[in-house]
Amino acid sequence: MLVSALEFLGQHGRWVLPAGLVAGVAFPAAAEPMRLAIPWCIGALLFLAVLRLLPDSAAVAKALSAAQWISTGKLMMAAQVVLPLVVYGVGSVLGVPLIWLLAATLVSAAPPISGSPNLVLLLKGDGQLAMRWLMLGTALLPLTCLPILYLLFPASSISMMLRPSVVLLVLIVGAVLLALLVLRSLRSRGVMLSGQALDGASAIVLALMVIGLMSAVHKPGVQLGDVVAMLVLAIAVNAGLQCLGVMIASALKLSANRRIAYGVVMGNRNIALYLTALPAAQVEPLLLFIACYQVPMYLTPLMGDRFYRRLE
Repeated sequence: MLVSALEFLGQHGRWVLPAGLVAGVAFPAAAEPMRLAIPWCIGALLFLAVLRLLPDSAAVAKALSAAQWISTGKLMMAAQVVLPLVVYGVGSVLGVPLIWLLAATLVSAAPPISGSPNLVLLLKGDGQLAMRWLMLGTALLPLTCLPILYLLFPASSISMMLRPSVVLLVLIVGAVLLALLVLRSLRSRGVMLSGQALDGASAIVLALMVIGLMSAVHKPGVQLGDVVAMLVLAIAVNAGLQCLGVMIASALKLSANRRIAYGVVMGNRNIALYLTALPAAQVEPLLLFIACYQVPMYLTPLMGDRFYRRLE
């Protein structure tokens, strides 16, 4: 019964995520408890993603390919170092408002969100590429963020990015190792997991997590006009980065499932990581943007379905 329900949700996962967004706005009382549960949600998402991505020994062997990791590492460096420098330079020359420049630069310098492999899988993309990018981007963030943080906050300590990056990396490694142990146990017993059921479970966890991430919308003093302005900016940044990812993958003549992964991961970045890394006074203006940025991210499987379907 439970498996059937999860499989149903897996088939309709694109609609489960918007339901989480609606709940995040409609139920402010649930925002704070769910915000505290976000680390557990991140671990659960990574655990489910590994179960989904490595169903057999062949998939594990492919995931350990050194060539794949080197290729993804080059992509990650370009996306998290070169791209934000370009964004900052172009924005400065054009004289865009400071909050816009700050938001767009920090997004492009951030690693993928922890749920990016799950989002890519919902769109039938290369989830292993998303997982490699997530792990490398998070592990190397204390290094890749150095030039960006120096430009944006020259008076701040660079070491402030170390703790949240290490915590997130430990969480990722722990979730991956636990999932591998579970998979090994299941294979020894001849048990096969349902891919659609795992997709359904991932959609539920993503929907619950966004309730906590939307907490800034409920802060006192936030006006509708402020929300609309930040939402427009968030959609523009997210959609622009996704289109850029697809264009790069197309120029490299990559397969459709990799073009999907490039687009989804390029646009859906973990800007919320800066909440625990930067001083409160510096991230305060970004809180509403971070909340609004969840909207295009969680609508990616639904709104991006037709867009990415054309790549097949």
